[in-house]
This record gives sequence, structure tokens and C-alpha cells, in this order.
Amino acid sequence: MGARSRVGARSHTTLALVLRRTPYGDADLIVSLLSEQLGQVSALARAARKSQRRFGGSLEPLHTLEVELEETPGAELMRLREARVVGPRAGMLSHLSGMEAAGVFLGWVRHSAPAHTPEPGLWRLAQSCLDELEAGSREPASPASPSPRLTLAAHGLWLLDACGWRLELMYCVESGVRCPDGKAALIDPARGGLVSRARGGAALRVSGAARQRLIATQAQGSNALEEADVDLTLQLVEGCLRAHAGLGA
Repeated sequence: MGARSRVGARSHTTLALVLRRTPYGDADLIVSLLSEQLGQVSALARAARKSQRRFGGSLEPLHTLEVELEETPGAELMRLREARVVGPRAGMLSHLSGMEAAGVFLGWVRHSAPAHTPEPGLWRLAQSCLDELEAGSREPASPASPSPRLTLAAHGLWLLDACGWRLELMYCVESGVRCPDGKAALIDPARGGLVSRARGGAALRVSGAARQRLIATQAQGSNALEEADVDLTLQLVEGCLRAHAGLGA
């Protein structure tokens, strides 16, 4: 990283994930990348839609890439000079539910990751989510194996933590009063977590058992959620991301 290329430009080589691809002009692409060393960046890929020889299939989401980026002072976009797949995840390409979960997670990352700021925790989390979804796509389905949406739900909770938006599920965010262990609670993700009835409550009711599983997943970094928790957890994660990261705006 950091080698000089053209006069006034700077070249960076880093691992990256494609977060979004936007057509530009007749043949180019603008790609949003989560990079290991630079954070989230946007780059222009010249002739990416016209010439398969230049980038081939390397600009598909899901795979981990090694990219060479050229940064020119004053330019809004970097230039993507080269990209090659170093961590393929081909199993998900024929596993629709895995691809859908991966797409949702990468969308969350795109809204959450700051521009041009390395976030090692977020980078590792994105790799973990995609690796687990890839592994699940290669295994025969069984009652014991987590669904892609369960993997997505747990990683969503960890993404909130990595971004500093962890939901408070033990104490009322308004009064600071602790909710007894195992007791059902009302949760408002936009307000940051549990809200007691005395402070207005919230629309989402979480059973005592489900709340303990959410807390355990947050605290231990291992997935204690059950399939029955998935819809609620995704509501919590997306509600928090709407409030903090403009998801859906």
C-alpha cells in the first residue's frame, strides 16, 4: 500500500468486498467497496461492463477481492485498476436464500461503514457473515443447521455493536432501571433499547426467554438465537439502522 503511480496519484493494494455496483456511462461501473485498509471507498472501473478480459467476474459481490486502487488528489472517485478474487464463495451463487441474506448484510454495511476510515472489526464481521453463509450453502439442510436468516440476525446484532449502536436490553434507556432477568420487555430500537411502561413503553414486545437469548448473543459473540427469534431480531436491527444510519432513506 502507498506506492506512487502516476504523478500526483497514489496507488493502494488492499483486500475488499463489493458492496454495490452502479452503471456509469456506456461501459463503466462505479463500485462501492468495503476495503480492509481504507474503509468504505467508491471507485470507477473503466470498461468493466464492456470487457470481460479486464475484470472478468471479479466484481461480483460475495467474493473477497484483492484490488489495486489509484487515488488522485481532488478526485471524487478512486480508479479501480485491477481486481482479482482471492476468497471465492461460489456455493452461494446457487443458494438463493444465502445470497439474499448476504445482500441484506452488505447493504447494512454500506449504510453503516464510514467513508475512508478503516474499521477492522466491521471488516472481520463482514468476512465472518459471508463465510458462514457460504459454509451453510455447501452443507445439506438439516434441523440442526442455522438458516441463512438466523446467521444474518446474529451478525446484525454484532454489526450494531461494532458501530457503537448496541441495543440496551437490560436497563430502561430512559430511567436506568434494570428489567429483571427473564422478564418480558418493550423495546424501541430508535431510542436505543428497552423502554419501561412508566416511560412510555414501545411497540415491540420481547418475551423474557427471547430477551435473554438476545443478551447472550450480544455478550458472548456466539449465536444463542433460535429460528423463532429471527423476525424480531431483524426488526430490531433494521429499526436501529434506520435511526442511526439512514437505512431505507
